[in-house]
This record gives sequence, structure tokens and C-alpha cells, in this order.
Amino acid sequence: MDESVFNPQSKLKRTGPLYGPLALLLLFLLIVLAMSLFFRVSEIEVVNASDYTDSEIITASGIEKGVNLFFVDRFSAASMIFADLPYMDTVSIRRQLPNKIIIQAEGSAPAAYMMLDGEYWFLDRNGRALGVTTALKAETYPEIRSLTTITVIAGEDPVVEGENIERLSYAGDLLNALMGQGLIGKVSWIDLKDPANPSIYYDGRLTVYFGERENTLFKAALLEDALTKLAADDSGSLAYGGGSSWTFSPD
Repeated sequence: MDESVFNPQSKLKRTGPLYGPLALLLLFLLIVLAMSLFFRVSEIEVVNASDYTDSEIITASGIEKGVNLFFVDRFSAASMIFADLPYMDTVSIRRQLPNKIIIQAEGSAPAAYMMLDGEYWFLDRNGRALGVTTALKAETYPEIRSLTTITVIAGEDPVVEGENIERLSYAGDLLNALMGQGLIGKVSWIDLKDPANPSIYYDGRLTVYFGERENTLFKAALLEDALTKLAADDSGSLAYGGGSSWTFSPD
């Protein structure tokens, strides 16, 4: 009789490979069970730099206590915050073991306004629509002129086409540049009629022409320097002349 049939060591060699997949399956099930039992959200922290309350941000995210930490869809939650809270600029959501969600939120502030069908719409520094406001509040900011829109929805970029695509992009460049140099407070309007040479009206006395859409931050820095060389009562126009020069033409 073949002894190998009754050899326990030989039998284990034939059945041994079955233990590997079974052990892995059991380990996986134990990990899933542990995650479902122990990694549940019990704390939601909001690092908030916006006009919204922590409660509004948490509600908009759709994240609830008790859900599994690893099953929280952070991308979807951030998208829901942007959809419900149009004055939001940036949102990041991260997990912190064993049971905490941290939402970091930064609000978007009005930088300008535009008129649409008799309504005053706030825009942020990137040209995104924030919502309808009153004339009294709007007129403390620059007006964006000569921008034709198809649709404007709070929390989204205005829908534009043709030359207006370039106009809207240039408007964002100008707003960021003027804010960066601290000049925006004296700007009454930004006219985008000529997308290759938009103008701003500064300090109630100067029309400033920025030229082509390039090096906008650099040109704004040069503009700030050029303004210091003018007398407080000088009026007329300033035009970017290329390189590092601005040309002043008095009235």
C-alpha cells in the first residue's frame, strides 16, 4: 500500500495552499469590520475664513456624524458646499484618524459688480458671479462695463461667448493685479469694450489704458510707480507704452 496516502505531512502539503487565500479573506473581513465599527465620524471641525457659519458649511457638505470616515466622499462634499454657498472661494476636506473630518473653507469677497437686466451682480476677483446686491452696496466697488453675458448664476463664472470670453478673462487679470497693488479702492470702472486695450477710471481723474493682455501684474506695479510721479490734481489719461513705460496725456 502507498504510504503517502496515510502520511499526514504529505496531506498537509496538498491542502496547505488553501489556507493562504482563506487567511487573506478573513483578514480583509476583519479590517472591513473594524473600519465599520471603529472609524465613524464623531467630530467635524471647520477652519472657517468666510462669512458663512460653521453650521452652514457642515450642512452644505452633507457630511453627518456616525458615517464611516473612509466612506466620506470629500470631492462630492466640497462640490455641494460650492453649490450651496456661492460666496465660497476654496474648500479642502481631509480625514484625521480615528474619527474626525476637518473642513477648511475660505470665503470669496466681492471685488467688482456688473449690471444685468437692471440688477447689480457682485463678482469676485476672478470674475465669478457671487449674487445680486443693492445699488448702495455695489457702487462701493468698480463697475465692469462692456461685458455681454448669456447666463449668470450665483457661484459660477458668467456664461459668455466670442470676444466676451477674452473680456471676462482679462477682467479677472485686472482685478487681481489692481488688488495686489492696492489700487482697486480708487477704481470707478473697468471698461472691456476693446479686449485688446481695456481701460479703467482711476481716482475720478485718470483714464488708464492697459494694452494687450500680457504681464498684467507687472504693468500694475509700474502703474503704481507712475501714479506717484503725478501731481494730486493731474487729470487726463495714462497709456501703457511697452517695456516699463507709462505715458501721461493731460486733459
